[in-house]
Amino acid sequence: MKTLIAPCGIDCSICEAYIATKHNDMEMKQKLADNFMKQFNKDIDPSTINCVGCIQEGKHIGFCAQCAIRACSIDKGYQTCAECDDFPCPKGSFIWVEGSKSKATLVDLKKQLK
Repeated sequence: MKTLIAPCGIDCSICEAYIATKHNDMEMKQKLADNFMKQFNKDIDPSTINCVGCIQEGKHIGFCAQCAIRACSIDKGYQTCAECDDFPCPKGSFIWVEGSKSKATLVDLKKQLK
């Protein structure tokens, strides 16, 4: 099943990096780079903000390309963590906090798999 739901449960189709890449929107990429600087004090060249979706072949934004959740899911042959008996696990503790939309997405997907 091809999906734009990342292993962690984020919907790539609404991710600004994915949208900016899909539309080659340099203005949006600049806005993202400015936000990375404000939020994380990270200076990112807007031209390097490219992502085709977490589990798709191709370019991924830096932190997603190096994500332990993504790597684990790929290693296990899963599209999302909803397929894993260990979900939720400590690898996702930084994102699967109380009220997490991505965790709720995975919980819903897990129910559908049963």
